[in-house]
Amino acid sequence: MKKFIIKGPNKAIKGEVDISGAKNSCLPLMAASILFKNKVTLKNVPFVKDVLTMKDLLVALGSKVDFSVSKKTMIINNKKKHKLVVPYDLVSTMRAGVLTMGPLLARYPQRKIKVALGGGCALGVRDTNWHLAGFKSLGASNNLDKGYVNISTKKGLIGSTYKFPKVTVTGTSNLIMASVFAKGTHHIKNISIEPEVIDLINFLNNSGADIKFLGKRSIKITGVKELISGNHTIIGDRIEAFSYLCVGAITNRKIKVNNINPHYLKTEIGILKKVGYKIEANDNSIQLSPAKKLNPIKIKTGPWPGLATDNMPMILAVLTKIPGKSEIDETIFSNRFMAAPELNRMGASVRIKKNRAIIIGQKELNAADCIASDLRTTFSIILGAIAAKGVSKIERVYHGLRGYYNLEKKLKKIGINISSKK
Repeated sequence: MKKFIIKGPNKAIKGEVDISGAKNSCLPLMAASILFKNKVTLKNVPFVKDVLTMKDLLVALGSKVDFSVSKKTMIINNKKKHKLVVPYDLVSTMRAGVLTMGPLLARYPQRKIKVALGGGCALGVRDTNWHLAGFKSLGASNNLDKGYVNISTKKGLIGSTYKFPKVTVTGTSNLIMASVFAKGTHHIKNISIEPEVIDLINFLNNSGADIKFLGKRSIKITGVKELISGNHTIIGDRIEAFSYLCVGAITNRKIKVNNINPHYLKTEIGILKKVGYKIEANDNSIQLSPAKKLNPIKIKTGPWPGLATDNMPMILAVLTKIPGKSEIDETIFSNRFMAAPELNRMGASVRIKKNRAIIIGQKELNAADCIASDLRTTFSIILGAIAAKGVSKIERVYHGLRGYYNLEKKLKKIGINISSKK
């Protein structure tokens, strides 16, 4: 397995990072291509492991997929009828495979859909039952058999009303896609309004869907007969952008990220400002400059526009170097502090009390051998290694490659002393 070797502390950090397309936007958009009988063209596609896994999944279902890495363009053609079984081997490492349930159900409403429950990062409870309850509100029944969910309808999908018990990004995307062709109008309440969900809604509406907001977290979807050929440019990855801003933050050096809408990171930008960093945001870039005085903070994660749970591990790493006592409350996932033990191996002081992290900032971190356990934990540990004195070795960095394109190359470009070997 590949591992990273990082020598720190890195004090010569400078430069700019071009941010890739958002993985968390690309995956539901790829799944949404199932709704189309004609081709779908996606631009600004990130070349990361999860995208390749979703590509393989679509091909296994019967889609024709052409992916130009150099042009960052993917063309998906769904003229042929799909297979209606989503196998476990293709979703075992990526939970986003569950996103095929909604569009398959919408396109083949009176056929039985069989989808394996997926994998991904081990972050605690991610309740697929909310997806299934949403489908049930459209008239679809389901049952669980040997790790597979079987979904079907007798009379097709019919609009009604459904309210999510808790805001869920994947659940919202899945139910929106399932509702596009439903008879009548479907109302969905307490939806996620993450930028990636809005990107999906914009894509579908531009392709002929009829999705309207009734309030901040409420939409109505009037069923249409078909979608026209889709052509869409994926938004920039706000999680990747914040990750690289945190490279500048933990070393207190200037860093700039390009190809990102600052609006997507308005809460994270506010947090960095409270800590003391100077932030300059333009239409398509964000620059972090060194702080004169660093301040501890108390923050919590939450659905957008709150602090993204995916960004929490990175700010956790930064706070290990901020003088004083900081606290983070994690409100989304129950097992999100998996970076803490590894950061503590470097001399950080992070104590976990239920869903709260209590961090006492240290003047110095020291290199250590660490093991990455999920996608965002990987980058959190990298941040610790960048700030630590000595040579750190990070095992199982394949987790990070699921969501960060050209990770090692981009870090080297801004001055990080990093190498890799198997």
